[in-house]
Amino acid sequence: MKRIETKLRMPACAPAIQRRRLFSELDTQKQLSLISVIGDGGYGKTTFVASYIHKQQHPAVWYNLTGSDRYSHVFISYLKAGIMEKTANKRLSSMASPEDAEEELEELLSLLAVQKERLYIVLDDYQLVNQSPEIQSIMKQLLDYSSPFVTFIIISRVRPHLSVSRLKTEGKYREFTTADIAFTFSEIKEFFHSLHQLKLEAHELDLIYKKTEGWVASCQLILGIIDKMTVEERTRFWTDFPHVQDIYDYLSSEVFEAQPEEIREFLCQTSLLPELDPEVIDQLLGREDATLVLERLQREQLFITSDSGGMLRYHRLFRQFLYQKYKERVSVHLLQEQQLKLSSIYEARYQFLYAFVYAVVGKDYPAAVRLMEMISHRYNPIESMVFLDGWLEEMTLEENFANNTLFLIRCVPRSIIKQLTSEFEKNISLLKEKNSKLWLCSLQHRLATISLMNGELEKAKQLFLDSLRGAQRFQDMSMTALNFNLLAEIERYFGRHEEAVQHVKNSLFISEKYGQKHTQLHALDTLATICLDNQQLGEAEVHIQQALAIARQHDCSSLFFIYTTMGRLFRLKGQIDRSIQWGERAAAVAEEYNIDFDMGWSYSELGISYMEKRQWQKAESCLAKAYSAFQLFAYYRSKVIKSQIELYRRKQDQLQEKKKLEEFVQVCKEHHFYWEASSLESAENDTAKGEGKALLHIQALGAFQVFRKGEPVVIKRKASLRLLQFFITHRNKKIEKDILLDFLFPEGALEAVQNQFHVAISTLRKALEPDLQAGARSRFIRRTDQHYIFHPAEIDLDIEKFERLAIAGGEGDSPEKIQKLLAAEALYKGDYLEEYPYEPALEPDKERIRTLFLKVCRLLAFYYEQAGEYEKCFACFDKLISKDPYQEEVYFAYIKALLKKDREIEANRIVRQLTIHMEEEMGVNIKERVNQLFAAFNRSPLFIRN
Repeated sequence: MKRIETKLRMPACAPAIQRRRLFSELDTQKQLSLISVIGDGGYGKTTFVASYIHKQQHPAVWYNLTGSDRYSHVFISYLKAGIMEKTANKRLSSMASPEDAEEELEELLSLLAVQKERLYIVLDDYQLVNQSPEIQSIMKQLLDYSSPFVTFIIISRVRPHLSVSRLKTEGKYREFTTADIAFTFSEIKEFFHSLHQLKLEAHELDLIYKKTEGWVASCQLILGIIDKMTVEERTRFWTDFPHVQDIYDYLSSEVFEAQPEEIREFLCQTSLLPELDPEVIDQLLGREDATLVLERLQREQLFITSDSGGMLRYHRLFRQFLYQKYKERVSVHLLQEQQLKLSSIYEARYQFLYAFVYAVVGKDYPAAVRLMEMISHRYNPIESMVFLDGWLEEMTLEENFANNTLFLIRCVPRSIIKQLTSEFEKNISLLKEKNSKLWLCSLQHRLATISLMNGELEKAKQLFLDSLRGAQRFQDMSMTALNFNLLAEIERYFGRHEEAVQHVKNSLFISEKYGQKHTQLHALDTLATICLDNQQLGEAEVHIQQALAIARQHDCSSLFFIYTTMGRLFRLKGQIDRSIQWGERAAAVAEEYNIDFDMGWSYSELGISYMEKRQWQKAESCLAKAYSAFQLFAYYRSKVIKSQIELYRRKQDQLQEKKKLEEFVQVCKEHHFYWEASSLESAENDTAKGEGKALLHIQALGAFQVFRKGEPVVIKRKASLRLLQFFITHRNKKIEKDILLDFLFPEGALEAVQNQFHVAISTLRKALEPDLQAGARSRFIRRTDQHYIFHPAEIDLDIEKFERLAIAGGEGDSPEKIQKLLAAEALYKGDYLEEYPYEPALEPDKERIRTLFLKVCRLLAFYYEQAGEYEKCFACFDKLISKDPYQEEVYFAYIKALLKKDREIEANRIVRQLTIHMEEEMGVNIKERVNQLFAAFNRSPLFIRN
């Protein structure tokens, strides 16, 4: 037999961190006969032992085992050769033959029995000979007869088949497992920071530690990828982590492919489980030997670990890898079937938290709601929710849990929402202290969603913005899209439709670019709702039909949202019966899920549809159900109360109307829903203080004028006048002092600007309230810390009346709503602050008010046309094109109405205006469409030629 020199060569020690905690443990146990270093591949077993021997300069024989060493004569020959060279500096000239094995073993035992100095014998890759009975027998004799100065170190991926009971009782055996040799957090930090001079942020180290669980090889693979990356490039890398191809290639070639097919199949199928319970596995897979298979996997150290309670699980990275392999092997349908089967198994075992998780992952949302109800009554609810918040992400593996956040929050029992909010706020503070930004945006999103549903819109908006910044930084596209969409919802509630549209279009673009179906359908629904707010029914219908198709295929739990929006669409189209049909479908879905929020959302819109049908009893019943369902959702309850006020007005039930009006005012004051309070006609104010008792009258539409007790108020200081206009624009909102300073005095030294500001605000207060003794007592301009707020409660403000009336008359064509639209039109004496056209800070509101006025005129024009009052209809169309001469659809609607009444000359006049503004100025070709319109009435336009 030819000797292979490298088999007795200790591996070179590449630069690595010093495993001081492990070295220290070895140094304190000098009299060990056997040390076993057992662990999965890639945990640095060989490097650990080699670096220890090298650092401590211990005499050692290093034997690199291969498959051929399972024969006794080969094993004995190499071991004897190594010992002779190390102890006697003598090289053996020949290797033993099989016939000489027994005699050679006797000589080997004699050598080791008389050893007088410390000697380590390292047997690396021992798993290659572990099954050999011959080697087992030899090792038993070596351990029994060797001198106390001899220590064997076995490095293996599996536990050696040796009886070590006697050695354990004598304190001569020490075993290092995967858990012992894995990198700790401090060692990971040392590996990247000290050894490789790569200064990672705290949240990056935290992510590596949690996901890799200290797997040494993964740190080396990660280093090879990120070593030359910029901070921004690393941020994008962490988004996909741990989906790292180099890590998966290692696991595939070194671990997975080395197993027989039946084990590979078992590994993939059980990757669904975060805990490897043999009974659950047998039920899931229809087998009876899971215990035996798991024992085999443990023996072979296949990346299996156990928690403090002894429950087995796969290493997180390995499970992630196996799950991806399983997805490659099975269909989406089969995967979902297995997840739902697991839900049933856990429910039968009374493990309702696990059952809930798998119901959500398997998209059986009605079952999930039913299980949540059981959880809320069975367990401590706050602990259950915190547990689920982490476990849902743990179990979904490849899926960003932004997709399920809204459903989870809707399921949460409202009775514990305050406790859950406090828990999230505490965790957010801890993450901020640790600068752990990667986890922060997810928690901020959850808390924002809770705040939104609670009606804390300002708080929700800030949290969504914070979460958005984090999601964008880490390239979390699903979370980014969802944050944009919910920000759009909030801006819509505030009446800021331009901002809402911008946010929702961002959400839709990201969703469609990255194939995020969940956020895509919600963005489409939100965009459709905004279109309905603006009477853009055709565009809304396109969006809602697309959302409906996606929801039916990908997210049935969101259908009630879509059905509700569809019902509103048909109501605005005047098709009330179809509106009610869709509303009833939405309510049926909500009833199936039995979630309070869903039922409140569905029944509130269905009640409005019944109201339009003048079915008062059904309307009242639906709104009562919505009111009850929204008991713990203050903001949405306020909207239901507003609908109830409208219902009782139409029924002329003044007693109930007054009660609901008082309740509405109370809810808005209690929760600071100032935008809602201002959108309702100010009957509550009139009731409380009487009409005409306002201290001030301000006209901001057209010429700007201020009156006090009928006398004009002159504000001579320009800065004070501009400040009042800014306050009116941002009334009822907290405004930081710095924002006011930037608006009034964009340039100048801080001290001088501060003085000028105090003079300006003092002058304004004195002008508005001549009898005011101290600024702190002002009725209108109040200060808290570094914020100012303008209260117009005792001011007759035309812009506020206009907005309230215009919005209240925005849907339907009941006499009450038409009266509100007419009143809004009468108030519009001109554009908002039209004498001050060059104030950029006021421009968004100027445009918004102008757009609202155009909407009022458009609604009135269509109403008069349907009512047959064509002169009033034409007057409204004239106002529209006079105010905005670039509304193509308005021109065509106007021309069509004129042709209906045989007003051909006037129709041609409008065609001429259309041609000038749209074709000559804008380059829009309108000839064919005009010809078609005139042809429909057997006419030919004078100003259009083919």
